[in-house]
Amino acid sequence: NTTADAGSCFATVVLTAPVTADNCGIASVTNNAPAQFPIGTTTVTWTVVDNAGNSATCQQTVTVVDLENPSIDCPAAISQPADAGEAFATVTIAVPTTDDNCAVASVSNSINGTNDASGIYPLGQTIIVWTVTDIYGNESTCEQTITVADDQAPEITCPADQNEVFNAACALILPDYTSLATATDNSDPVLVISQNPAPGTTVTGNTLVTLSTTDSNGNTSTCNFMVFVSDVTNPTIVCAANVNTTADAGSCFATVVLTAPATADNCGVASVTNNAPAQFPIGTTTVTWTVVDNAGNSATCEQTVTVTDAELPTIVCAANVNTTADAGSCFATVVLTAPATADNCGVASVTNNAPAQF
Repeated sequence: NTTADAGSCFATVVLTAPVTADNCGIASVTNNAPAQFPIGTTTVTWTVVDNAGNSATCQQTVTVVDLENPSIDCPAAISQPADAGEAFATVTIAVPTTDDNCAVASVSNSINGTNDASGIYPLGQTIIVWTVTDIYGNESTCEQTITVADDQAPEITCPADQNEVFNAACALILPDYTSLATATDNSDPVLVISQNPAPGTTVTGNTLVTLSTTDSNGNTSTCNFMVFVSDVTNPTIVCAANVNTTADAGSCFATVVLTAPATADNCGVASVTNNAPAQFPIGTTTVTWTVVDNAGNSATCEQTVTVTDAELPTIVCAANVNTTADAGSCFATVVLTAPATADNCGVASVTNNAPAQF
């Protein structure tokens, strides 16, 4: 007697050989046992043959039982709102995932005893106990929770976006906008509307205002609108002094660290930028500085950067020339080798004062 192998609907059994004897010696002992024994009782016939060909048999039973419970994996818990205007929800429920080493016979639930638990569920929590039974009567269970909530929120409608202006301190004291909103609910005739930020709050820029209301069941609805606050004053900007400098050594440009301009604004500066190149070329470059305040108003000023090339070019003459007069002439015609030249900004010309004939 044995149990099925884990995860299998059979048992692998190593049988003990029978006790045999013969007056003239045994030639063989064999059996008809299968490689794997199925669930139930299997009769194994052992046969012994002696050296003269005489034989005898005996029988041995192998009984295999399935004690392995099936597996069951419940569907995920379900949280579902009540049907519109109702105190229940119509819920569609999937069948659990099951498996067994032999075979599943049935799946049932504690609600209606079938394998389909879909239907009407009341407000609150309902626990479904699912049971799987295999073909040999082994069982396993799991639980699934169905939660039905009343979450029908009231309806609230906000006013349109509001346009306001900054006061002298670059601030706005928020008005009470709750009277501009409407709110209704399926069961509560009177609803209280609250505002965030609260009326009287000082804000210093465009502000998202949220209005909310809560019914007697704790369901809340909100809506939003923007309060746009205008700042129409441009910032001020004064550029630093113009820059005069020479080109970097060995380069035809200058790397200049500019001094930022002086800026100010009644509501705060957001950014100060310029269009300066990374390297300033020879000559005069006009840099435009731009200041932008927190409302997007801007102002500009200009600063010039003048770069001069004060670096001399280099010249190395070729070797001196010694030659003889042209035949029959009292002079020589000489083709001179040009000198080696270089410059940080480039050579414009190479000239000499040589005569046509030396």
